[in-house]
Amino acid sequence: MRIRLLISVVVAFGCLCEAAPGGAKPNFSGTWVLDKDRSFSNPPGLDQTLVVTQTEEQIKLESKLVTARGEQTINETYTLDGKETDFTPPSGPPGVKGKRTASWLPDSRGILIKDVTTTDSPKGPVTGQVTRKWTISADGNVLTVDYYFDDQRGSFEAKRVFVKK
Repeated sequence: MRIRLLISVVVAFGCLCEAAPGGAKPNFSGTWVLDKDRSFSNPPGLDQTLVVTQTEEQIKLESKLVTARGEQTINETYTLDGKETDFTPPSGPPGVKGKRTASWLPDSRGILIKDVTTTDSPKGPVTGQVTRKWTISADGNVLTVDYYFDDQRGSFEAKRVFVKK
């Protein structure tokens, strides 16, 4: 009897926590500049500026990158509904196809973007995955993007910390 009561209380508490509204969703809008000193595992000489425009459930991103290979501008849109969508990766070999899922983290602490790409090779299809976790500081002035890469070469992480301009 006590075990049933305990289970009922735990389940009821879990439901209440699930129904309780989370905190306000962070606003990622603005211009962000890479802080190289707080970032790691990125290409040598990387400079990056992000211009982010956010509506309730969508983020539009213009990313300007400077690397040893030159300058590149990437425009992307993330719809934060958790539904898988097709997308064309902005860089990569010809014919690469992608599936993307973007959603809010629990309690709206940030966002999670998961890209799965597939390209053909002489040895058959090659699949890779990039997961990005965006979080913002309490004062809204520091954006941290944690990257998790998984492909045929293995797995590794990178972190890019941006300060609001």
